[in-house]
Amino acid sequence: MKQLKAKIKYLKSFLKSDWNFNDYPLETWKNPNAEQSDLEYCAKFTNWWSLIAHGESENQAIENLKKGLADFKKNNPRIPRPGANVPLEFSETDRIEKYEEIAVDFFDKIIGINFYDCFISDLSSLHDFDLADNETLKKIELEFGIKPKDKDYFLSDIFEQINEKASS
Repeated sequence: MKQLKAKIKYLKSFLKSDWNFNDYPLETWKNPNAEQSDLEYCAKFTNWWSLIAHGESENQAIENLKKGLADFKKNNPRIPRPGANVPLEFSETDRIEKYEEIAVDFFDKIIGINFYDCFISDLSSLHDFDLADNETLKKIELEFGIKPKDKDYFLSDIFEQINEKASS
């Protein structure tokens, strides 16, 4: 049924060139494994795997998806056609690869998992591991002698700081 709705939205999308939220085939669901209330409900567009939103209620997840679509439209010159299959795209990994030795050590000492057991991009952050807290920041300072500069806590930025500290 989801794919039928997506196909209908796709066909209707050829009747206009500027698509809004209501033009996209919407899916919502409750996440039975959510450990946080703000992740309990999810919303996404059928066949668009990378644009997903969460919320404490179905309505909040939908509103967050609307914001996500608005952000996507603002930051991208072209948006996917409603109902079209949007392939997953991975972020660059150039900066992470540049600091691979540091990353391996950091993952062992700070994150507690093997660096090679997961996909990490240049946009991966401490937030992705639920480690953007004072305890983790103190641990990074003790282990590596740096205080992450940016509140986004991108791992590539942290590795660059560690490298600069080691080079000085």
